[in-house]
Amino acid sequence: MTVPFRNVDVDPRRDPDEWPFEAVLTAIERGTVSDWRRLASTIRANPWGPCAQAVEQITSWEENYGADALFSDIVSHARTDADAEARRTYGARIRAIRAGLGMSQRELAPLIGTSAQRLSSYESGRVAPSVQVLGRLDRVVRRFRPDLSGEPGPEADTADPCGG
Repeated sequence: MTVPFRNVDVDPRRDPDEWPFEAVLTAIERGTVSDWRRLASTIRANPWGPCAQAVEQITSWEENYGADALFSDIVSHARTDADAEARRTYGARIRAIRAGLGMSQRELAPLIGTSAQRLSSYESGRVAPSVQVLGRLDRVVRRFRPDLSGEPGPEADTADPCGG
């Protein structure tokens, strides 16, 4: 960072998520474009992390004309992008589980208490499944394909521990 921190004892080469609040404030108020890029990169990598939270608070004061709008947009877009990526990731996992179960969307949907259309929206990443839906999906997997769940199936409880 090219701007010296005021009243802060921190190495400016450290990750901005490790900077104290005052260092983030200084970077926004008196930093260069390079400093701002560094903050933006940190926010994109960790949209709910310490740096993003500090930026969110600083921009709410509306004291840095232009910079506040810029950084507020960076935080907002980083969070939106992270949420979309999470939906895509869960969608791909649900699709892979369904394929591993050898079921169609119409077959799996009623087993997890949803419609085939809603299951399709989960798999495509348009909608995030609730924790309840994920829990129901886990129960279906444990029932039909315990090998996909990573947990021992019911047969593990009754198996002869000596292998006989």
